[in-house]
Amino acid sequence: MFKEGLRFVKGEGSYIDDMIIKEYKNHLHVSILRSPYAHALIKRIDYSDASKAGVKVITFRDLMNFLSPFPLSLDTKVEYYPIARDKAVYYGEPVALVIAKDQYEAEDAKELIQVDYEPIKPVVTIEDSLKSEPIHPQVKSNIVLNKTFTYGDFEYESEKSEVVVENRVKFPRYSCSPLETYEVFARYDGDKYEIYSNFQGPYSIHYLLTKALKADVLLKGPRDIGGSFGIKSAIYPYMALIASASRVIWRPLLWRETRTEHVIASSAGAERESVVKVYGNRSGKINAIEIKAIDNLGAYPRPPEPGNLLRNHGNLTGAYDIKSMKVNYMAVLTNTIPTGLNRGYGAPHLYTAIETTIDIFADEIKMDPIDVRMKNVIKDEYYETASGGKYRSFSCYKVLRRMKELYDKLNTDVEMERAKGKRIGVGVSLIIEPSGTNIGYLDLARESSDFLPKSSAQDIVMVYIDLYGKVKVFVNGSNEGQGHETVVSEQVSRRLGVKPQDVDVIYRTDTERPWAVSSGTYSSRFAPIVMEALNRALDSLEDKLLLAASELLGVQKSSLKIKEGKVTTVTEDKSVSLRQLVGIFHWDPVKLRNTEQGLVAVGHFQSPYADNLKEGKINSSISYGCMGQVVEVEIGETEMPFIRRAYVIHDAGKILNEKMAEGQIVGASFQGVEVSLFSSLEYNEDGIPLSQNFSDYLVLTAMESPNIEVQHITSDPNHVAGLGEGGIISMPPAIINALRKVIKINSIPALKEIISSK
Repeated sequence: MFKEGLRFVKGEGSYIDDMIIKEYKNHLHVSILRSPYAHALIKRIDYSDASKAGVKVITFRDLMNFLSPFPLSLDTKVEYYPIARDKAVYYGEPVALVIAKDQYEAEDAKELIQVDYEPIKPVVTIEDSLKSEPIHPQVKSNIVLNKTFTYGDFEYESEKSEVVVENRVKFPRYSCSPLETYEVFARYDGDKYEIYSNFQGPYSIHYLLTKALKADVLLKGPRDIGGSFGIKSAIYPYMALIASASRVIWRPLLWRETRTEHVIASSAGAERESVVKVYGNRSGKINAIEIKAIDNLGAYPRPPEPGNLLRNHGNLTGAYDIKSMKVNYMAVLTNTIPTGLNRGYGAPHLYTAIETTIDIFADEIKMDPIDVRMKNVIKDEYYETASGGKYRSFSCYKVLRRMKELYDKLNTDVEMERAKGKRIGVGVSLIIEPSGTNIGYLDLARESSDFLPKSSAQDIVMVYIDLYGKVKVFVNGSNEGQGHETVVSEQVSRRLGVKPQDVDVIYRTDTERPWAVSSGTYSSRFAPIVMEALNRALDSLEDKLLLAASELLGVQKSSLKIKEGKVTTVTEDKSVSLRQLVGIFHWDPVKLRNTEQGLVAVGHFQSPYADNLKEGKINSSISYGCMGQVVEVEIGETEMPFIRRAYVIHDAGKILNEKMAEGQIVGASFQGVEVSLFSSLEYNEDGIPLSQNFSDYLVLTAMESPNIEVQHITSDPNHVAGLGEGGIISMPPAIINALRKVIKINSIPALKEIISSK
């Protein structure tokens, strides 16, 4: 049973608005006046007419005593505040807050504010950023990161290679379009800030908020969030902005983001330009790989950026046994919206570049692309990459063998279709899907050695059994529709012998309860981290129940098991019901003299696979899986590409719930189709977004959604990895490789490329 789904269809979801309307009445509403220029000096702000109309207007000058710049992940002098100071550096940047009794009054009053801007020529593209004056006067360049790492005997391996191919790939800036936009409620009580929002984590952002607000912060969130896919991690600047404004006027404030605001000024997945060189032999063996990646981070290097570049450091060589590598990371600033987490976070960019280059290498040596992959794929289930990634308990080789069977069959069918004049291609990709981020990867961005190293990949789960035998589980995170509540209930049922409907899973942000700096719902960390913390709590409770039953039944604990609502001997000749046993814990605990009292347990898990950065190497994620895509793409008479058939084969270890797993894989693949074919956030030469709502930011509909067949491989049933991002990582390169059988294409979205070539 899909527990969350049942609540939703019954109208019992509890979202941020439900929470605020239910608990708070005496608040004012906020509307944000935003810059209509991508780059402009703010000479004067006249809000006298708005004040006469009875609304309150707040600018940076009102907030400056209550705000400090956010800490950054880079060694840079750029200062990032949640509101423009004397200059706006991207279209939509907050310039002033309008506060009124209701949202409509606040929105209308923005028309009464006069701002005198002095426009400056904006820096919009990566190319512009490299040759233009810095957009921030505190720094000497728009380049905020430029680091090179070399592994193995790169010079020797590259020089001895018979074949060198080069591939230039552009990956667009893109959104993820959750149904629900940002919402923040904040108040200041004279001692601390209380902030309520549909925030998803990571909880390291709590640290950023305390530094920016110069005060203690209490974060709370609703039970349910209407989707995120990473983008709601970037809500924290607005949390600081609304909170500090509440301190200025000593009233609780509520801000609801409009859809247009979300598209133009929330966050986005970074744009990247990559140059990949593959050095190999005509036998198909790849000796070395060289990657140059430039990310456009927008106007500010907002944490966790430049994570989009660095998060996949441990899995840079993907599914292939390549020991020699050189990688150059560069991050630049432009007058565009700051970037942040988005599904796959950097992996779609990385593997679109690598996997399309593998196909170019195959073409050059006249070998089938699947055979080149077979020649280089990692065959061991335990493998350490050149850059420090530690793969374990999954098999890329098994995934690739299954892919080859499907690929060969599709190619046979496609040859007959091509003979009829159809423009059809079959493409493949083979990628590593990382899950459970080790936040220490951000140390790669540091230029100096003067920082405290990080390696957090941990979480905390609390479990309690009440006197009626009902189980309550508290996870300090957000429920975004992935089915976590259902999966947790099923696991508790299996371990403690209760019915899933008797398990109440409370997924909610609340820093008054135990939390870890890496807590939150992001980076596919639920399976490899949260579930491990849950199992440790269940270990404790299971041990208590078995020990108590051994006292009551007069048998050894080792001879007992929990099954279907009772504790019974293995031979099932003696038993006690869980209801009775739990009742004794609550009503008559003196009977249990040799058992620790209390049916409550806290499970903590820090992955043993997280390490510190050392000599340029780090295991940037604590778990991995392998995913392959095989797609058949046709370009029709309208020039619109569409997916005829698509297959996903993956090995992510144990599947916790097959239907939920398939939903995650297919959903991520749909987003991969969306980004590959038509979705991107584009700007004109003035830095104005060309897409400002769903009428011009194209999203996938049911009409374009292909049927996707998912096939599971489980090399190790004890291995657990995330699987909610692999589809968006593997689909773009597979689609490009398929389209290249028909047309020339070097970037996505494909529809834009096709139209521009006409």
